[in-house]
Amino acid sequence: MLTPTTFRELYYVVHDHTGPALFSDVLSPWLDEHAAAARELLVPLAVCGEWQRTEYVWGDLLEQAYALSRISDLLLLGFQPGLPDGTETPWAHQLHLPEHEVRVTAEEYLGFFSALGLRQAEVARFDPFFHEIAAVEQSEDPDAPIEIVAERWPCLMLGEMLFGRAGVAVRAGERRAAAGIADRSMLEDSFLRRHRPTSDGSLGWGHNSQWKTSFRRDYLTADAYQFTVDANLDIDEENPFSDEELTPAERRDLVRHRCAVRRSEHLPQHENPVLGWRLTVPRK
Repeated sequence: MLTPTTFRELYYVVHDHTGPALFSDVLSPWLDEHAAAARELLVPLAVCGEWQRTEYVWGDLLEQAYALSRISDLLLLGFQPGLPDGTETPWAHQLHLPEHEVRVTAEEYLGFFSALGLRQAEVARFDPFFHEIAAVEQSEDPDAPIEIVAERWPCLMLGEMLFGRAGVAVRAGERRAAAGIADRSMLEDSFLRRHRPTSDGSLGWGHNSQWKTSFRRDYLTADAYQFTVDANLDIDEENPFSDEELTPAERRDLVRHRCAVRRSEHLPQHENPVLGWRLTVPRK
């Protein structure tokens, strides 16, 4: 039986597991017991607008999806490098980074989430909806577009909903994606990365309260990219918690990329910006 704490309990088992066979020891037996119920639970999130939170209920779909995304972030740690030498240890690492390696193969990672009804999205050209910049090779041309060099981990979709972006190494001009910023600045609405600081609504809350964090929902519909559909404000509305010094382009970059990607005079003030904006981008 799937309960509001089932994903949370699996997270702790994965986090604490120290053996060499995480998939066969933990994930595969869990799927045997829970995969069918988990697929059924997640279905309402697959289509934009089909499910909405009309009132708060503990352990609702947004909280369940968030707990599942934390499991994904743990499983992806083995595909990421460590922090650069001399980098201050992020708060998320102090709170949540396992002291041992968490290792699954790419096939095991995809197999686990495929069993839950998710699918891999393979998009050849760089798109911040599908791709998270994990490493930057700086082009000599400062205006060179962002091009994918390698994929470190896959993108996962649940119907129209983005579950997790692919981690990619890119080559780009400094005015498009700056090395040390696009791949190292604070990654918002994200739980944990081995190689960079992250921030989501769980940080700083207690053992139980942290699980009241809502999953960020982005959708790709027939007509548009829909970012942060559960946010209270449209990106062009006045936001009392935002910094008016951010330009409209910088605000859109923060929502689409979930981090700063270029050098800016405003960047030092936005290591942890508030991203409470909805954004709709028509599909070309």
